Amino acid sequence: MTKRRDAVIVILATVLAGWLWPRAAAARSLVGPYFSAPFEVKPLSYGFGQDASWTRSGDVLSSELDAAGVRQVYRARVDGSDQKCLTCTTVAGPNGFAQERPQGDWILFHSFGQQPLHLGGPGLGGYGGDLYVMRPDGSRPHRLTTTSDPDDGAVYGAASGVPYDNFHAYWSPDGEHVVWTHVEAHPLSAGGQTWQILLGDFAVERGVPMLRNVRVVGPPYGAYETQPWSPDGKGFLFSAAGGRNSPFQETPPGWGNMRVYSMRVFGDGATPEAPRVTLIGDNAPFYQEQSIFTPDMNTVIMMSNRGSTVGSWYGAIAAAAQRTGFDAPDTGSTQTMQFLADFNGSDFRADLYAVDVATGAYRRLTYLDRVIPEFYWNHDFSKILWGIGASPDAFVASFAGIRGSQKKIPTRTPAALMGAPIDMARVGAQAQPIRDPGPTDNVPRAVEPPANPAPAFPHATQSSDRNTVANVVATYFVRWQDDLEALGEASAATFTTDAPKRLGLGR
Repeated sequence: MTKRRDAVIVILATVLAGWLWPRAAAARSLVGPYFSAPFEVKPLSYGFGQDASWTRSGDVLSSELDAAGVRQVYRARVDGSDQKCLTCTTVAGPNGFAQERPQGDWILFHSFGQQPLHLGGPGLGGYGGDLYVMRPDGSRPHRLTTTSDPDDGAVYGAASGVPYDNFHAYWSPDGEHVVWTHVEAHPLSAGGQTWQILLGDFAVERGVPMLRNVRVVGPPYGAYETQPWSPDGKGFLFSAAGGRNSPFQETPPGWGNMRVYSMRVFGDGATPEAPRVTLIGDNAPFYQEQSIFTPDMNTVIMMSNRGSTVGSWYGAIAAAAQRTGFDAPDTGSTQTMQFLADFNGSDFRADLYAVDVATGAYRRLTYLDRVIPEFYWNHDFSKILWGIGASPDAFVASFAGIRGSQKKIPTRTPAALMGAPIDMARVGAQAQPIRDPGPTDNVPRAVEPPANPAPAFPHATQSSDRNTVANVVATYFVRWQDDLEALGEASAATFTTDAPKRLGLGR
């Protein structure tokens, strides 16, 4: 690291700290008991990996390696006992990111099994993922996403076809809808990568599960990641980053700045055709992504690096982009790289924060200084579960002193979450055409079991999966590098030298 860059980071750290403390002034008007209640974190005796979630009975769904090193969906007690593999003999992997339907009759999960060329992790973002469901015991698996994918979800090759992904899918509280992020990696000459938020209706006809009425509720312009639904079932949380301007907020967030929003699609003037969106928190250049509502919907819990920004590669870029007013085209494609690079490095450290929805005030909940990925409530909002990626660490947390009446889900959307219409005019030429306008019914496909499944136990110590980078992604990388170089020139800093390392492409 050069002396010039050291100086830039020191200056940025000072500026970023100045953004944090003024939020304390808003604390005088806080609402909701969850913002101030003690937050107690306890380590678990068994590590469930990155995307563990609860079942209604209190069991844990997790994605772990089978004996051959292929990621599969498992079910176990919270202490890791009575573990059973649900997909080892039924669905070719890698499989993961499982979520039980609130009724307890189906499990939604993600799989790379039908796309032998894939990148990333099932349900976690990348290329090659489809949505599936199965019964709680792993039986009757069906692939749900077909028609809404390029070429009806056909297998694509390294040099042909359109790489795509369906990830971060969640049930609505009534189990009647599913929301997820859908990406398609088109050449830059054809508009580049599009990120869209899709909403579908879940139905079962004669025992066959399916997704109907699939439509776009989040139009393409940058990068998205869907998060769990609001407890009242009228909308959901999501994170987004793109160009300098955003269709979701009047004040420009700045190029590459990741923000958390709430989107309402039902009730009080909101529909899937005309959603209403609310920014959660402030507009400071801190990374904000994973998020859940408290049951009263007055507080959002999110992951952020706002307490550990000194030396942060992301923090330097996000602040520089805001300060200089930097902007660049092709955000759907370049934010693919930026999104992956943001947290892929030892300099990125994050924790959980509580954000008061009405005032935007922040409260730090944990002091782990690590990337905290997906985290979820159990069915009665008494415990929150998360694991730390490939590490053996997993945690359960709770808010102490919360009474049963304080868990009551509001019958009317809180005023602070009424939101505003999406305004694509703000992003101008960076707005991309909607590729899947819908509504579309997807044709479900029953899944053929793998010919030679590996034993579920013992768990392999490392993955045998091999990622394949789609050829089109190389063009995104070049354009992203150009953007970082232009941002560096505008801010008298250097950002491009670290970019390949953060994606695992150099030393």
